[in-house]
Amino acid sequence: MEDDIPVFLRIVAAVVAVMFASQAFAVGFQYLSIPDDAGRPIEIGIWYPSRSTTASTTIGMVAQSVALNGDIDGSGLPTVIFSHGGAGWFGDRFDMALAFAQQGFVAVSLTHPGDNYRDSNDRILRQMTSRPVITSQVLDYVLETWSDREHLDKSEVGFYGFSAGGFTGLIELGGVPNWTLFSQHCAADPTEPICKEGAATFFSSPKAAAMPTSIWHHDPRIKAAVLASPGFSFTFDPTSLEAIKTPVELWGGSNDEFVPYASNVSYLKDHMPNVLQTHEVENAKHYAFLRPCSTASKAKTPDYCTDLPEFDRVAFQQSFNREMLQFFQSELGRKAP
Repeated sequence: MEDDIPVFLRIVAAVVAVMFASQAFAVGFQYLSIPDDAGRPIEIGIWYPSRSTTASTTIGMVAQSVALNGDIDGSGLPTVIFSHGGAGWFGDRFDMALAFAQQGFVAVSLTHPGDNYRDSNDRILRQMTSRPVITSQVLDYVLETWSDREHLDKSEVGFYGFSAGGFTGLIELGGVPNWTLFSQHCAADPTEPICKEGAATFFSSPKAAAMPTSIWHHDPRIKAAVLASPGFSFTFDPTSLEAIKTPVELWGGSNDEFVPYASNVSYLKDHMPNVLQTHEVENAKHYAFLRPCSTASKAKTPDYCTDLPEFDRVAFQQSFNREMLQFFQSELGRKAP
């Protein structure tokens, strides 16, 4: 009988998986834009649960099977907003957005003006200070203006950010950079990649150190957040981090060549009081947190697509998406339908 237990458990797991899959929603999708403070378009993708018929479509360079402009299904739906890394775009995590929508979430992703794959011409300071403002502006639109806003629970908002998007999330949650910490850190460890970039000259300057805290925009509507390889983490004033009560999950790669785990993820873990889990992904480089690359992408952008031989990005991303869904289901109170 004991030998039959593992078989029984596998059968139960298979049945649960089939039930879970059968209860998933189809996914509706809208592609739109709103202007930023300079009149530039903020590109937005919105994925949501739907009962409309899906079809293969390519919109905004995202190829997916969705109900384009289909009817939204459900009420009291939680929202998760996505903030991409530097020079990214709204489609960086459309696989995760699809998975969220299938389980009853509204997933909103934006392309940050002046810091995306088409246009990264904004100065670094404007990129950093505008990112939280733009993120909140998109939230304003979705929660207050969007045609399907009445289906949302405005009190249930989550945030996912990668790299510069992780920095964006820290600001939105209430974090405040202290650029004197940048100078101190880089003096102690000048080999850290960010300390060798051109922007390091500015962030090491007295002008940066004198920046008022009022320049940073915070958004108390965010009730849970996941930060993956959050950039510039070691620059955040510990007092501001200690005041953040929002539940947070932290992720980083053990081999991150741009955002070292020890000086960023570990630093946040030491200073943020409500970090529920911290994950150091073995053998993961920085871009392991982006979805797997197509053959064409591997040829065009090998730096983004190349992993260590010991790392399986496809397998990791499958488990990562499941973990993200479970976290937001738990923290935003939304179970699978």
